[in-house]
Amino acid sequence: MNRFEALDSWRGIAACLVAFHHLVPSVDSHLNELGLVPNSYLLVDFFFVLSGFVIAANYEQRLAEGFSVWRFALLRFGRLYPLHLAVLLALILLRLVHAASGLGTLSAFQPPLWSADTIIASLLLVQSLHLFDFSAWNGPSWSISTEFYTYLLFALGVGLMKRRIVLLLLPLVLASALALWILVGNMNATFDWGVIRCILGFSVGVLIWHAHRAAWLRSGTALELMSLGLILTFVCGAGITSLSLAAPAVFAVVVLVFAAEAGAVSRLLRAPALLWLGERSYSIYMVHFLVWWLLADCIKLLRLGGIDLIAGSESPSQLWQNDVVSLLYMLLVVGAAAVTYRVIEVPTRAWFRRLARPRARQDARSAMQTAPRPAVID
Repeated sequence: MNRFEALDSWRGIAACLVAFHHLVPSVDSHLNELGLVPNSYLLVDFFFVLSGFVIAANYEQRLAEGFSVWRFALLRFGRLYPLHLAVLLALILLRLVHAASGLGTLSAFQPPLWSADTIIASLLLVQSLHLFDFSAWNGPSWSISTEFYTYLLFALGVGLMKRRIVLLLLPLVLASALALWILVGNMNATFDWGVIRCILGFSVGVLIWHAHRAAWLRSGTALELMSLGLILTFVCGAGITSLSLAAPAVFAVVVLVFAAEAGAVSRLLRAPALLWLGERSYSIYMVHFLVWWLLADCIKLLRLGGIDLIAGSESPSQLWQNDVVSLLYMLLVVGAAAVTYRVIEVPTRAWFRRLARPRARQDARSAMQTAPRPAVID
């Protein structure tokens, strides 16, 4: 399997920034003054581009040579679904606790957000395929909903086009970008047209894999620093404007440059701590919403006792207090992610890999049984 360590670390950093981004509406801290954090919703497009790049690197040739689409889907399902299910069940349990304790509404499953149909849709991973006008349950899981079905479309496309998949992806990228511009006007599409956003980013990632394989770009420190500046300038400046539609193109440049891992920034990104963070990036992304729910409940309870952890923005000293809350939140997110990675991600991924293997072993046994046996020499 191809692994790009610098890009893996980037994934971990991006997951943390997305987690901070979702804290912005609730906690007014110095992070809100940095354009990077309020606009870090765009880093989900980095995930999509990187996903297309990595999936193409590891599966495109195998799918073109006959690797089973069923096995591919099973492996991807095993990568995404177990943690999604665990967080969904935890949120449902938390709603029940809210209803029983009086912290929330009297009904745990109050429509439209918290109802049986949104639970069923989330269980089927279709909650973000424009079925609802809101994000259901675990908000960040909208991208998982769209990405899983994008995987399937990619596998079917490779099976149909083989090594000419680029001929299909080029018009698809143009059509997806045009559709987002007409339907939304920017990249801030999630539960509504998020699937188009995902298809666009993923397709760009696959195309970048082909460019990387053909060109073998040997980037250096200068190009890496320029790419870093490009990320900061673009994310801080694009916001929720039509300029944000350029996100897949910007992140394509970043992925192409750092895939070469030939500069000083890449060497820094291969530090053990950042690689550790990258390995747990999916858990960070999936659990941060749940962690904030739990932390918000604790803040409510403390407020009832006369202790207010979240201060207003009347003075700089109060912002520093909120900075401490933000840091506490991120430490809890990373700690929870470390647990879910070890307890849920690793064992379930291994189980699904074993589940996907028997057919290959059976085929091997059948081939051995039908092959002519060597003559026995006395």
